[in-house]
Amino acid sequence: MVGLIAMSEKAPKFELLFNPGSLALIGASANPYKWGAIILSHIINGGFKGKIYPVNPREKEIQGLTAYPSVAALPEVPDLAVVVIPPSSVPAVLEDCGRKGIKAGVIVTAGFAEVGADGEKLEQEMVRIARREGMILVGPNCFGIISTACKLFSIMPPLFSLPGPFGIISQSGNVASSIASKLISKDLGISKLISSGNEADLHCEDYLEYLAGDKDTKIILSYIEGFRDGRRFLEVAKRVTPIKPIVMLKAGYTAAGARAAKSHTAALAGSDVVFASACKQAGIIRVRDMDELFNVGTALLCLPLPRGKRVAILTAGGGWGVLGADACASAGLNVARLSEETMAELNAILPSWWSHGNPVDMVAGVFQEDVMKTVEVLLRCTTVDSLMLLNLVPALPQNIVFGANKSSLSGEAVRTLDDALSEVLARLAALVNKHHKPIILAWEFGFELIDARLREVAYQKGIPCYPLPDHATAVLSSLARYAEYRANLNPASSPQA
Repeated sequence: MVGLIAMSEKAPKFELLFNPGSLALIGASANPYKWGAIILSHIINGGFKGKIYPVNPREKEIQGLTAYPSVAALPEVPDLAVVVIPPSSVPAVLEDCGRKGIKAGVIVTAGFAEVGADGEKLEQEMVRIARREGMILVGPNCFGIISTACKLFSIMPPLFSLPGPFGIISQSGNVASSIASKLISKDLGISKLISSGNEADLHCEDYLEYLAGDKDTKIILSYIEGFRDGRRFLEVAKRVTPIKPIVMLKAGYTAAGARAAKSHTAALAGSDVVFASACKQAGIIRVRDMDELFNVGTALLCLPLPRGKRVAILTAGGGWGVLGADACASAGLNVARLSEETMAELNAILPSWWSHGNPVDMVAGVFQEDVMKTVEVLLRCTTVDSLMLLNLVPALPQNIVFGANKSSLSGEAVRTLDDALSEVLARLAALVNKHHKPIILAWEFGFELIDARLREVAYQKGIPCYPLPDHATAVLSSLARYAEYRANLNPASSPQA
């Protein structure tokens, strides 16, 4: 068993960054349209537990708080400085922060290395000052940070998340906002969010190292455009993934994307082939789009890891079963050969004209309780590591399903269907817990209202639901690869050992 990572000498400063008792917002503004006003508003409205010191030489009071003309005039040494001022003024302000004794900063300001040589020179000067003064810096060119444990929402977008298991590291502020917004919409909480921007001082691997030891973070979601130190990133990731999964979306894998990354965060996008190899070596779960980032992250939260790559497919229609089989084979999963005992049990439940193989097609002849029996038979099979369930209709009361129409999807009809979905999904979740094998569901009812509610209830009950078989397969493949990586690190503890 790999132990928790020992944080570097930066650990006390990271605590100031993510658990500050006080902060100074340098560049706080009384103009409601300026970032210095918007971020201050979010810090206040988010319920930050510590003291807040707005710094602005032209104001006496901002948003009900006493404003101070300079860092030197502050009545105490704040734990954290959040800087929202023009780029040319940042080095001098960091000098002031150093003299005051501030050890952690978030530089929201843009206009550094991402704009060219002059900006890069300014960024280097900023870092030189920070390191001389013993400061750590997030950014520049970022949206800010969130730490829900102390209700710190020092960020441009109004993202007021509940505490939860997801840590987010993103070089892009708007991608960080998109990830957080989707989690919030599903009532899924965030532990820490870092919009890392240009990563002039602290890099992705520094945040990975911190989150590995953060008790509030269970799963790390990351968007990256490039690396300053690829070797160190790989070394840190190798230490993190045995403890916590890293789900990563890397942009800039085409020539056009790499050029865009350079102008966005001054990132060195690098070779996509090299990055793919690094992910494989380090056990990083690489995804290709935002939906997959969310889907894999939430599945890791809900489901046990599969013991292997052998999948049983249970379908209410032959076509979807074929699509599921193709998707599994293309994703490196194995469509399992069912044991003789399992085949005999299925023969006792299913009509005589069932498919007699995997995928298991229920051929419109099995409903409700028999569906649950079939699910359990497949989970019990010794040659099956996970189950893909395509279509939930046969498990529901048929008068509810076939009696539904667009005009009746309101009031009592919605509540009745909602209750039926909740009951079936809860029973599936109980079978997952009993057999310690994941179930992935793919199905669309066909009505937008019901589809949205289905996916919401599915997440709540711990059975992720996706629109199509290939979406479900992508998630299941990611879980299987990560499980294989973990097992290979310690074969003696593998479920297959």
